[in-house]
This record gives sequence, C-alpha cells and structure tokens, in this order.
Amino acid sequence: MKKLSEKVFLQLKMPDEDAPISDQSRIRLALETLGYSPVAFPLSVVQRLNPLCRNAGFDVTATLVRREYDWAIVDIEAGDTRHHHYALAVDYGSTTIVMQLVDQNSGSIVGEEKEFNGQAQYGSDILTRITYAIQVSEQQDALQKATVATLESLMARLTESTGIDAFRCPVMVLSGNTAMVHFLLKLNPWTIFSAPYAPVSTDPGFLWGKELGMDFPGLVYLVPSASNYVGGDIISGLLALEMHKKEEIGLFFDIGTNGELVIGNKDWMAAGAGAAGPALEGYISQFGMRADRGAIDSVAISGADLSFTTIGQEKPRGICGSGIIDLLAQMRLNGWIDISGQLNPDASPRIQSLDGESVAVYALPEESATGEALYFSQTDIFQYLDTKAAAYTMVECLLETAGVDFGDLGALYLSGAFPYHSDLESAIQIGMFPDIPRERYQVRRNSSLDGARAIAQNSRLIEEAKALAENMYCVQFASFPDFLVRMQAAKFIPHTDMGRYPSVQARLKS
Repeated sequence: MKKLSEKVFLQLKMPDEDAPISDQSRIRLALETLGYSPVAFPLSVVQRLNPLCRNAGFDVTATLVRREYDWAIVDIEAGDTRHHHYALAVDYGSTTIVMQLVDQNSGSIVGEEKEFNGQAQYGSDILTRITYAIQVSEQQDALQKATVATLESLMARLTESTGIDAFRCPVMVLSGNTAMVHFLLKLNPWTIFSAPYAPVSTDPGFLWGKELGMDFPGLVYLVPSASNYVGGDIISGLLALEMHKKEEIGLFFDIGTNGELVIGNKDWMAAGAGAAGPALEGYISQFGMRADRGAIDSVAISGADLSFTTIGQEKPRGICGSGIIDLLAQMRLNGWIDISGQLNPDASPRIQSLDGESVAVYALPEESATGEALYFSQTDIFQYLDTKAAAYTMVECLLETAGVDFGDLGALYLSGAFPYHSDLESAIQIGMFPDIPRERYQVRRNSSLDGARAIAQNSRLIEEAKALAENMYCVQFASFPDFLVRMQAAKFIPHTDMGRYPSVQARLKS
C-alpha cells in the first residue's frame, strides 16, 4: 500500500568530471530506478538543490506526492528525515472546518483542530454566499480568502499544539461539498444552483497550495464530487465506510448543514441531498445553540418533572441539537405533546403560556445562567418537526428509488456531529430515523475526515473515489410529485403510520 506522500532517502555519488550529470537528473534517475516514475520537479525545488545537495554530500531525502500520472517532488532535505513525515486531512464543511495532522509512518492522528468557516461572515447558508459571490468579482475573492485564512489558522494551531510544522507537510487531502470547492477555487458557484445544474468542476484533483493563495508549499488533493449536491465529503465518507465493497445493502446519511444520503453496495450506488442541518444543530429556537459549554445536551422527563445535563456541567445558556431530540422524545413519551406535536398544558406546570403561545420551559429562571426561563415554543416544535420530516422523507424516497425496504438494509450509517452526540433512541422515537434493529446502526463522528485521512494513507483510494463519483446515480428529491405529501405524514411523532414504529408504539402504550 503506497501512501499518498512518501519519503525516499538517497545516497548518491558526488558529481565529478567523469559524470557531470545535473543534480536534478541525478535525483530523478535514482528515483526512477526505485520505481518512482515519472518524476516532476517544481521550480521551487530545483532552485533549492544547490548548494543543499553538495553540502549534504548528496545524502538527501526526497519527499514525493503520488499524483494520478506522476510523482511530484515537493521537498528535498539534507540527510535521512524519513522519521519525520506528516500529512494533513481536512473536512471542509460549510459551517466548521476540521483539520487533522497525520503521522504517515504510523497512521496515527497526531493532532486535530477545528474552527468556524470564515466564509460564514458572508452568509450563514450556502445560497446566501453564492448570491454574495456572484455580485462582483471582489466578493468572490473575499470568500476564497476567508477559506484560506481559516485553513492557515488551523495549520498554525496544529503547529502550536503538536510542535510539528504543519505548513511543511507535503500534502493536504481536503473533502468538501461541491459549492465549498467552487468557493475555494474561485469558480462560478451559481452553476450549482441553476439549470442545468452542471458544476464548473467536480474533479479538480491536485493543486499546489500556492496556486490557492495558501502559505503552503505542498500539494492539495480535492476529493471528487458526484454532482452539484453530492460532494467530495460524501465520496470521502463512502471510502471510510467501505460500502462500495460490501454485499449487503447499506444506507449512508451524512447530516450537517445539509443532509446527503447514499444507498447501495458493491454493485450500485444511488444518492440524493436536501436541506437539514440548522434546525438539527439547535438554531431554530430563541435559546438554541451549538454544542458548546452551557448547552443542555440531554433531557429526561418523569411525569410532570424534567431534569437535564449540560456540556461542561455549567448552568444552561441554551439547548443544542441532542438536547432538543431528547426533549421532544421525552415530552411525547410523557404526554406533554401529542402525536402532532401539540403541547398539553395539563401535563406539567412547565408548560406555560407566553405572549399567547404555549411553551415548554426546560430551565427555570433560577436554573439558567442568564436568570431567565429557557423554553421551547409551540412554533419551535412545529419547525423542528418540519426538519425531521424532511430527513425521514429523503430516506423514504431514496429507498423507493432503489426498490428497497427498510427491512432490506444491512446497515444504516449515520455521520456528523448531530447524530454522533445525540441519543439514537430519542431520534427514532420522534421518527427522524427508521425503527429497525439497533445493531444495524453505525454512527461516525466525521466520515468525511476519516475518508480524507484514509486517502493520505493509501493513494490507491483516489481511483476508488473517482469510480464512485463517476458511477453514482443521483436522485433529485424535487422530482417526486408527492414529496410534500410524504413530508406531511412524517411531521407527526413518530409518523401517521404507527405501524412503521412498533417499538415506539409499545413504549407509548406501556
């Protein structure tokens, strides 16, 4: 298994009058003898050969990156430096960018940092950013520079936390959705959201960091996308899960700011995507917040009483996605809300009226960090049910396209901070995910990042990524004429068809 980047120690003869071969040719011939062919030398490396090679007695280490058709030398160092070999793996999300520093010798994760995507200052959602970018070219530049600034900040933080210069890594593997890649490359992103929905590029491949305006002399590999909505983050996730190598039919659901789904096995793949995330991360409510210190992350209800836990064991400032899932599930099981999500004022003193609207108070004034009551309103509930209904309906429609029932799934893979930190049972109880045997569920924190790291460790995965992207059938959920009707049925808790949720039905009756 060849790593995406490799270090090769060379002990070469010093040049003399009998063999006045150039430094560049001397290194190329030695590498080709070892099987590294063809070899490309960027000018920046050639300019460093003299006097470095002569001062080192031509005992040098060449650092190479395996591109699709050649090996590119990204660095030449004096002596044997093979023990010091690292790469960067990046999940390039629209909300958060996560970067890992990976030891290429051992495969271990040396460090990890995450940061809000700097693009957010130009719009919290992708469509707003696209509208901003296409107005004037300078604004497209601003989005690209914000991305670069975030990546450089993460490299600086990794350098500080690990003591390893992340800027000297030979390669960065970056997986992100199609729109995010267009922002990074300053390509017209409107092509993604306008007919015929043909992006400018779905497979830009390898680019030098300097080409992207980064203070990074190595190569950046961008994982290919399958379509305008099914991006490199999904292809990367599939590589990590290895769905494409299995006999059993699997369903992969990556839930972030958007929800992307893939169903299939080693013989076929179908995918679709739609809006999902802001509500799931807690942002629909006045007191909704990300999973940070002071966020309520779990809720338990017994009769009329409610208890909670918070991240960092601090007094609550709000509630995050996992807390909302628990709150809704627990309210349904204890009769605080009915099947439609309507609050029942007789169920608990915590269900109160505020400005003419029913609210469920999950933190009393004396319990909260702000000294004011924290609550989830009737409007919040209905908005959240819209989101969970969309998530369920996307799954339902994708399965129907594939001619598969829920019972046919050998595995259901969930990826993203929301499912990773949420209680799976609560999510099933409210009807977000299907009521199938729990052992079939597998939850990953960040499959996109896992796949990017896997590519850094195995260059052959690039071929698999390209094959996945090129052969995947992409479904447009808007083409389902009854999509909104299906969504309406899925807005109930857990569903209008209770036969789909036998385990929830049994709990409600107990």
